[in-house]
Amino acid sequence: MIRSLYAGVSGLRNSQVRMDVIGNNIANVNTVAFKAGRVTFKEGFTQLLQGSSSPVGDQVGLGMQVGSIDQIFNQGNLETTGLNTDVAIQGDSFFTVRKGNQSYYTRAGNFKVDAAGQLVSPVNGFAVQGRMYENGVQLDGIRDITLPFAQKVAAKATTEVALTGNLSASAPVFQGNFQNAVDRALPANAKAMTESQITVYDSQGTKRDIKIQMWKTGANTWNWQIDPISSGVSGDYQTSSSSPPANIALPTPPTGYEILPANVKVYSASGTEYTSPADFSVAAGPPPAVQFTASMPSNSPIKISYFMSPTTATPGENSGTLTFDSSGVMNTNVSAAINFGVPGAEPVQLNVKLNGGVSGLTQFASTSSTAVLRDQNGFTSGTLQNFSIDRVGLITGFFTNGTTLSLARIVLADFNNPSGMLRVGDNMYQESANSGVAVLGFSQEGSQSQITSGALEMSNVDLAQEFTNMIVAQRGFQANGKVVSTSDEMLQELMSIKR
Repeated sequence: MIRSLYAGVSGLRNSQVRMDVIGNNIANVNTVAFKAGRVTFKEGFTQLLQGSSSPVGDQVGLGMQVGSIDQIFNQGNLETTGLNTDVAIQGDSFFTVRKGNQSYYTRAGNFKVDAAGQLVSPVNGFAVQGRMYENGVQLDGIRDITLPFAQKVAAKATTEVALTGNLSASAPVFQGNFQNAVDRALPANAKAMTESQITVYDSQGTKRDIKIQMWKTGANTWNWQIDPISSGVSGDYQTSSSSPPANIALPTPPTGYEILPANVKVYSASGTEYTSPADFSVAAGPPPAVQFTASMPSNSPIKISYFMSPTTATPGENSGTLTFDSSGVMNTNVSAAINFGVPGAEPVQLNVKLNGGVSGLTQFASTSSTAVLRDQNGFTSGTLQNFSIDRVGLITGFFTNGTTLSLARIVLADFNNPSGMLRVGDNMYQESANSGVAVLGFSQEGSQSQITSGALEMSNVDLAQEFTNMIVAQRGFQANGKVVSTSDEMLQELMSIKR
């Protein structure tokens, strides 16, 4: 009697444990990346009633016990969210987060960026772990992922542009002898058959425009000239005249600039321009300065205005000749160099690639000539504007200057026995002796899992299965309750025998 009573009690108690697990599963049906639990039972103690007098012996069970509460790590379905900080894992891996020196692991990828720029779990602020990049180069060591929203990417001076297009084989030949003019303008009697310009960048990231002009000089030859398009820089210099002042040198222009005598003007204190050659004379001084001699009233304040122009190229510089074969293909690959100074930055020095072949510059039959400068490799400075996460966990930053740069890469953790991990709340797990140590790697590189950005893993709870399990647990509880009540009635009947 007592054995059956205790067996029924064990069934009641452990059926309640099963209901606890089922209730927890159903409660977390909408929890991000929740993994369902499952209870398995085992037989309790048995009592040997009779030994080896029979082939199998006589034994009676004493109830049941909880064998294990398993964690089911089946893949959950993915839900698209569109948020770039939401990431989901397809596979068996875990995200690694850290609080101080303690590491935790989670499948919930609903991350946020905190005030310090760290990528964190919003439920507890634990920092997501990964490898950081500096100027596009991956750094050593696993650390907190911090997105540098205040970071600026330095400007890159243009070092190369390409010239492509087609020069018309039927274009007229220019008749004349071309020579570079002082102001680097194409001579009036040399009409440009084609002209193109492009914006390039100096070492400070300032935009600078250059242009190329081309004209046909023979059946299969073309001349070209490349020049900066610049308005120059104005400057002022004020002094008092002596009687008479002589050899007054203007300030030295920046590297790559010069002051031409024709660009110097002298004004009185009232703003009247001195125009008479008797008032002053200007002559080129020690390069790149300009000196002048003035014949103004003694001690009269004068203001000298000047205009700094890009250094004049010597004849033949930034210009050349291209030749084509009878099929319209450039005979050889050639390149052109252009160098010009800019104030406040390093001189711009770049190569203009004049590639042959059908993908470069050609001379085919056409109604017009179009040679285009394109594909320059410089950019101005910029700040981090946005970022994205790809399927291998690489976080790429998009900067305001149109450039992209690798910022970080999310690390993943794998375990030999994920079911042996310890739940610690907040969708977090810790490794245990049963799970084994975490093996860190990257998506598709050391780990077979894949990351999906803009999505979250849903709970893997199957409601239909849970409701079925709940019915079974309920009936089991009722049956065990009937065992207890029946045993109690039998005990009552036994106690009534003596009456």
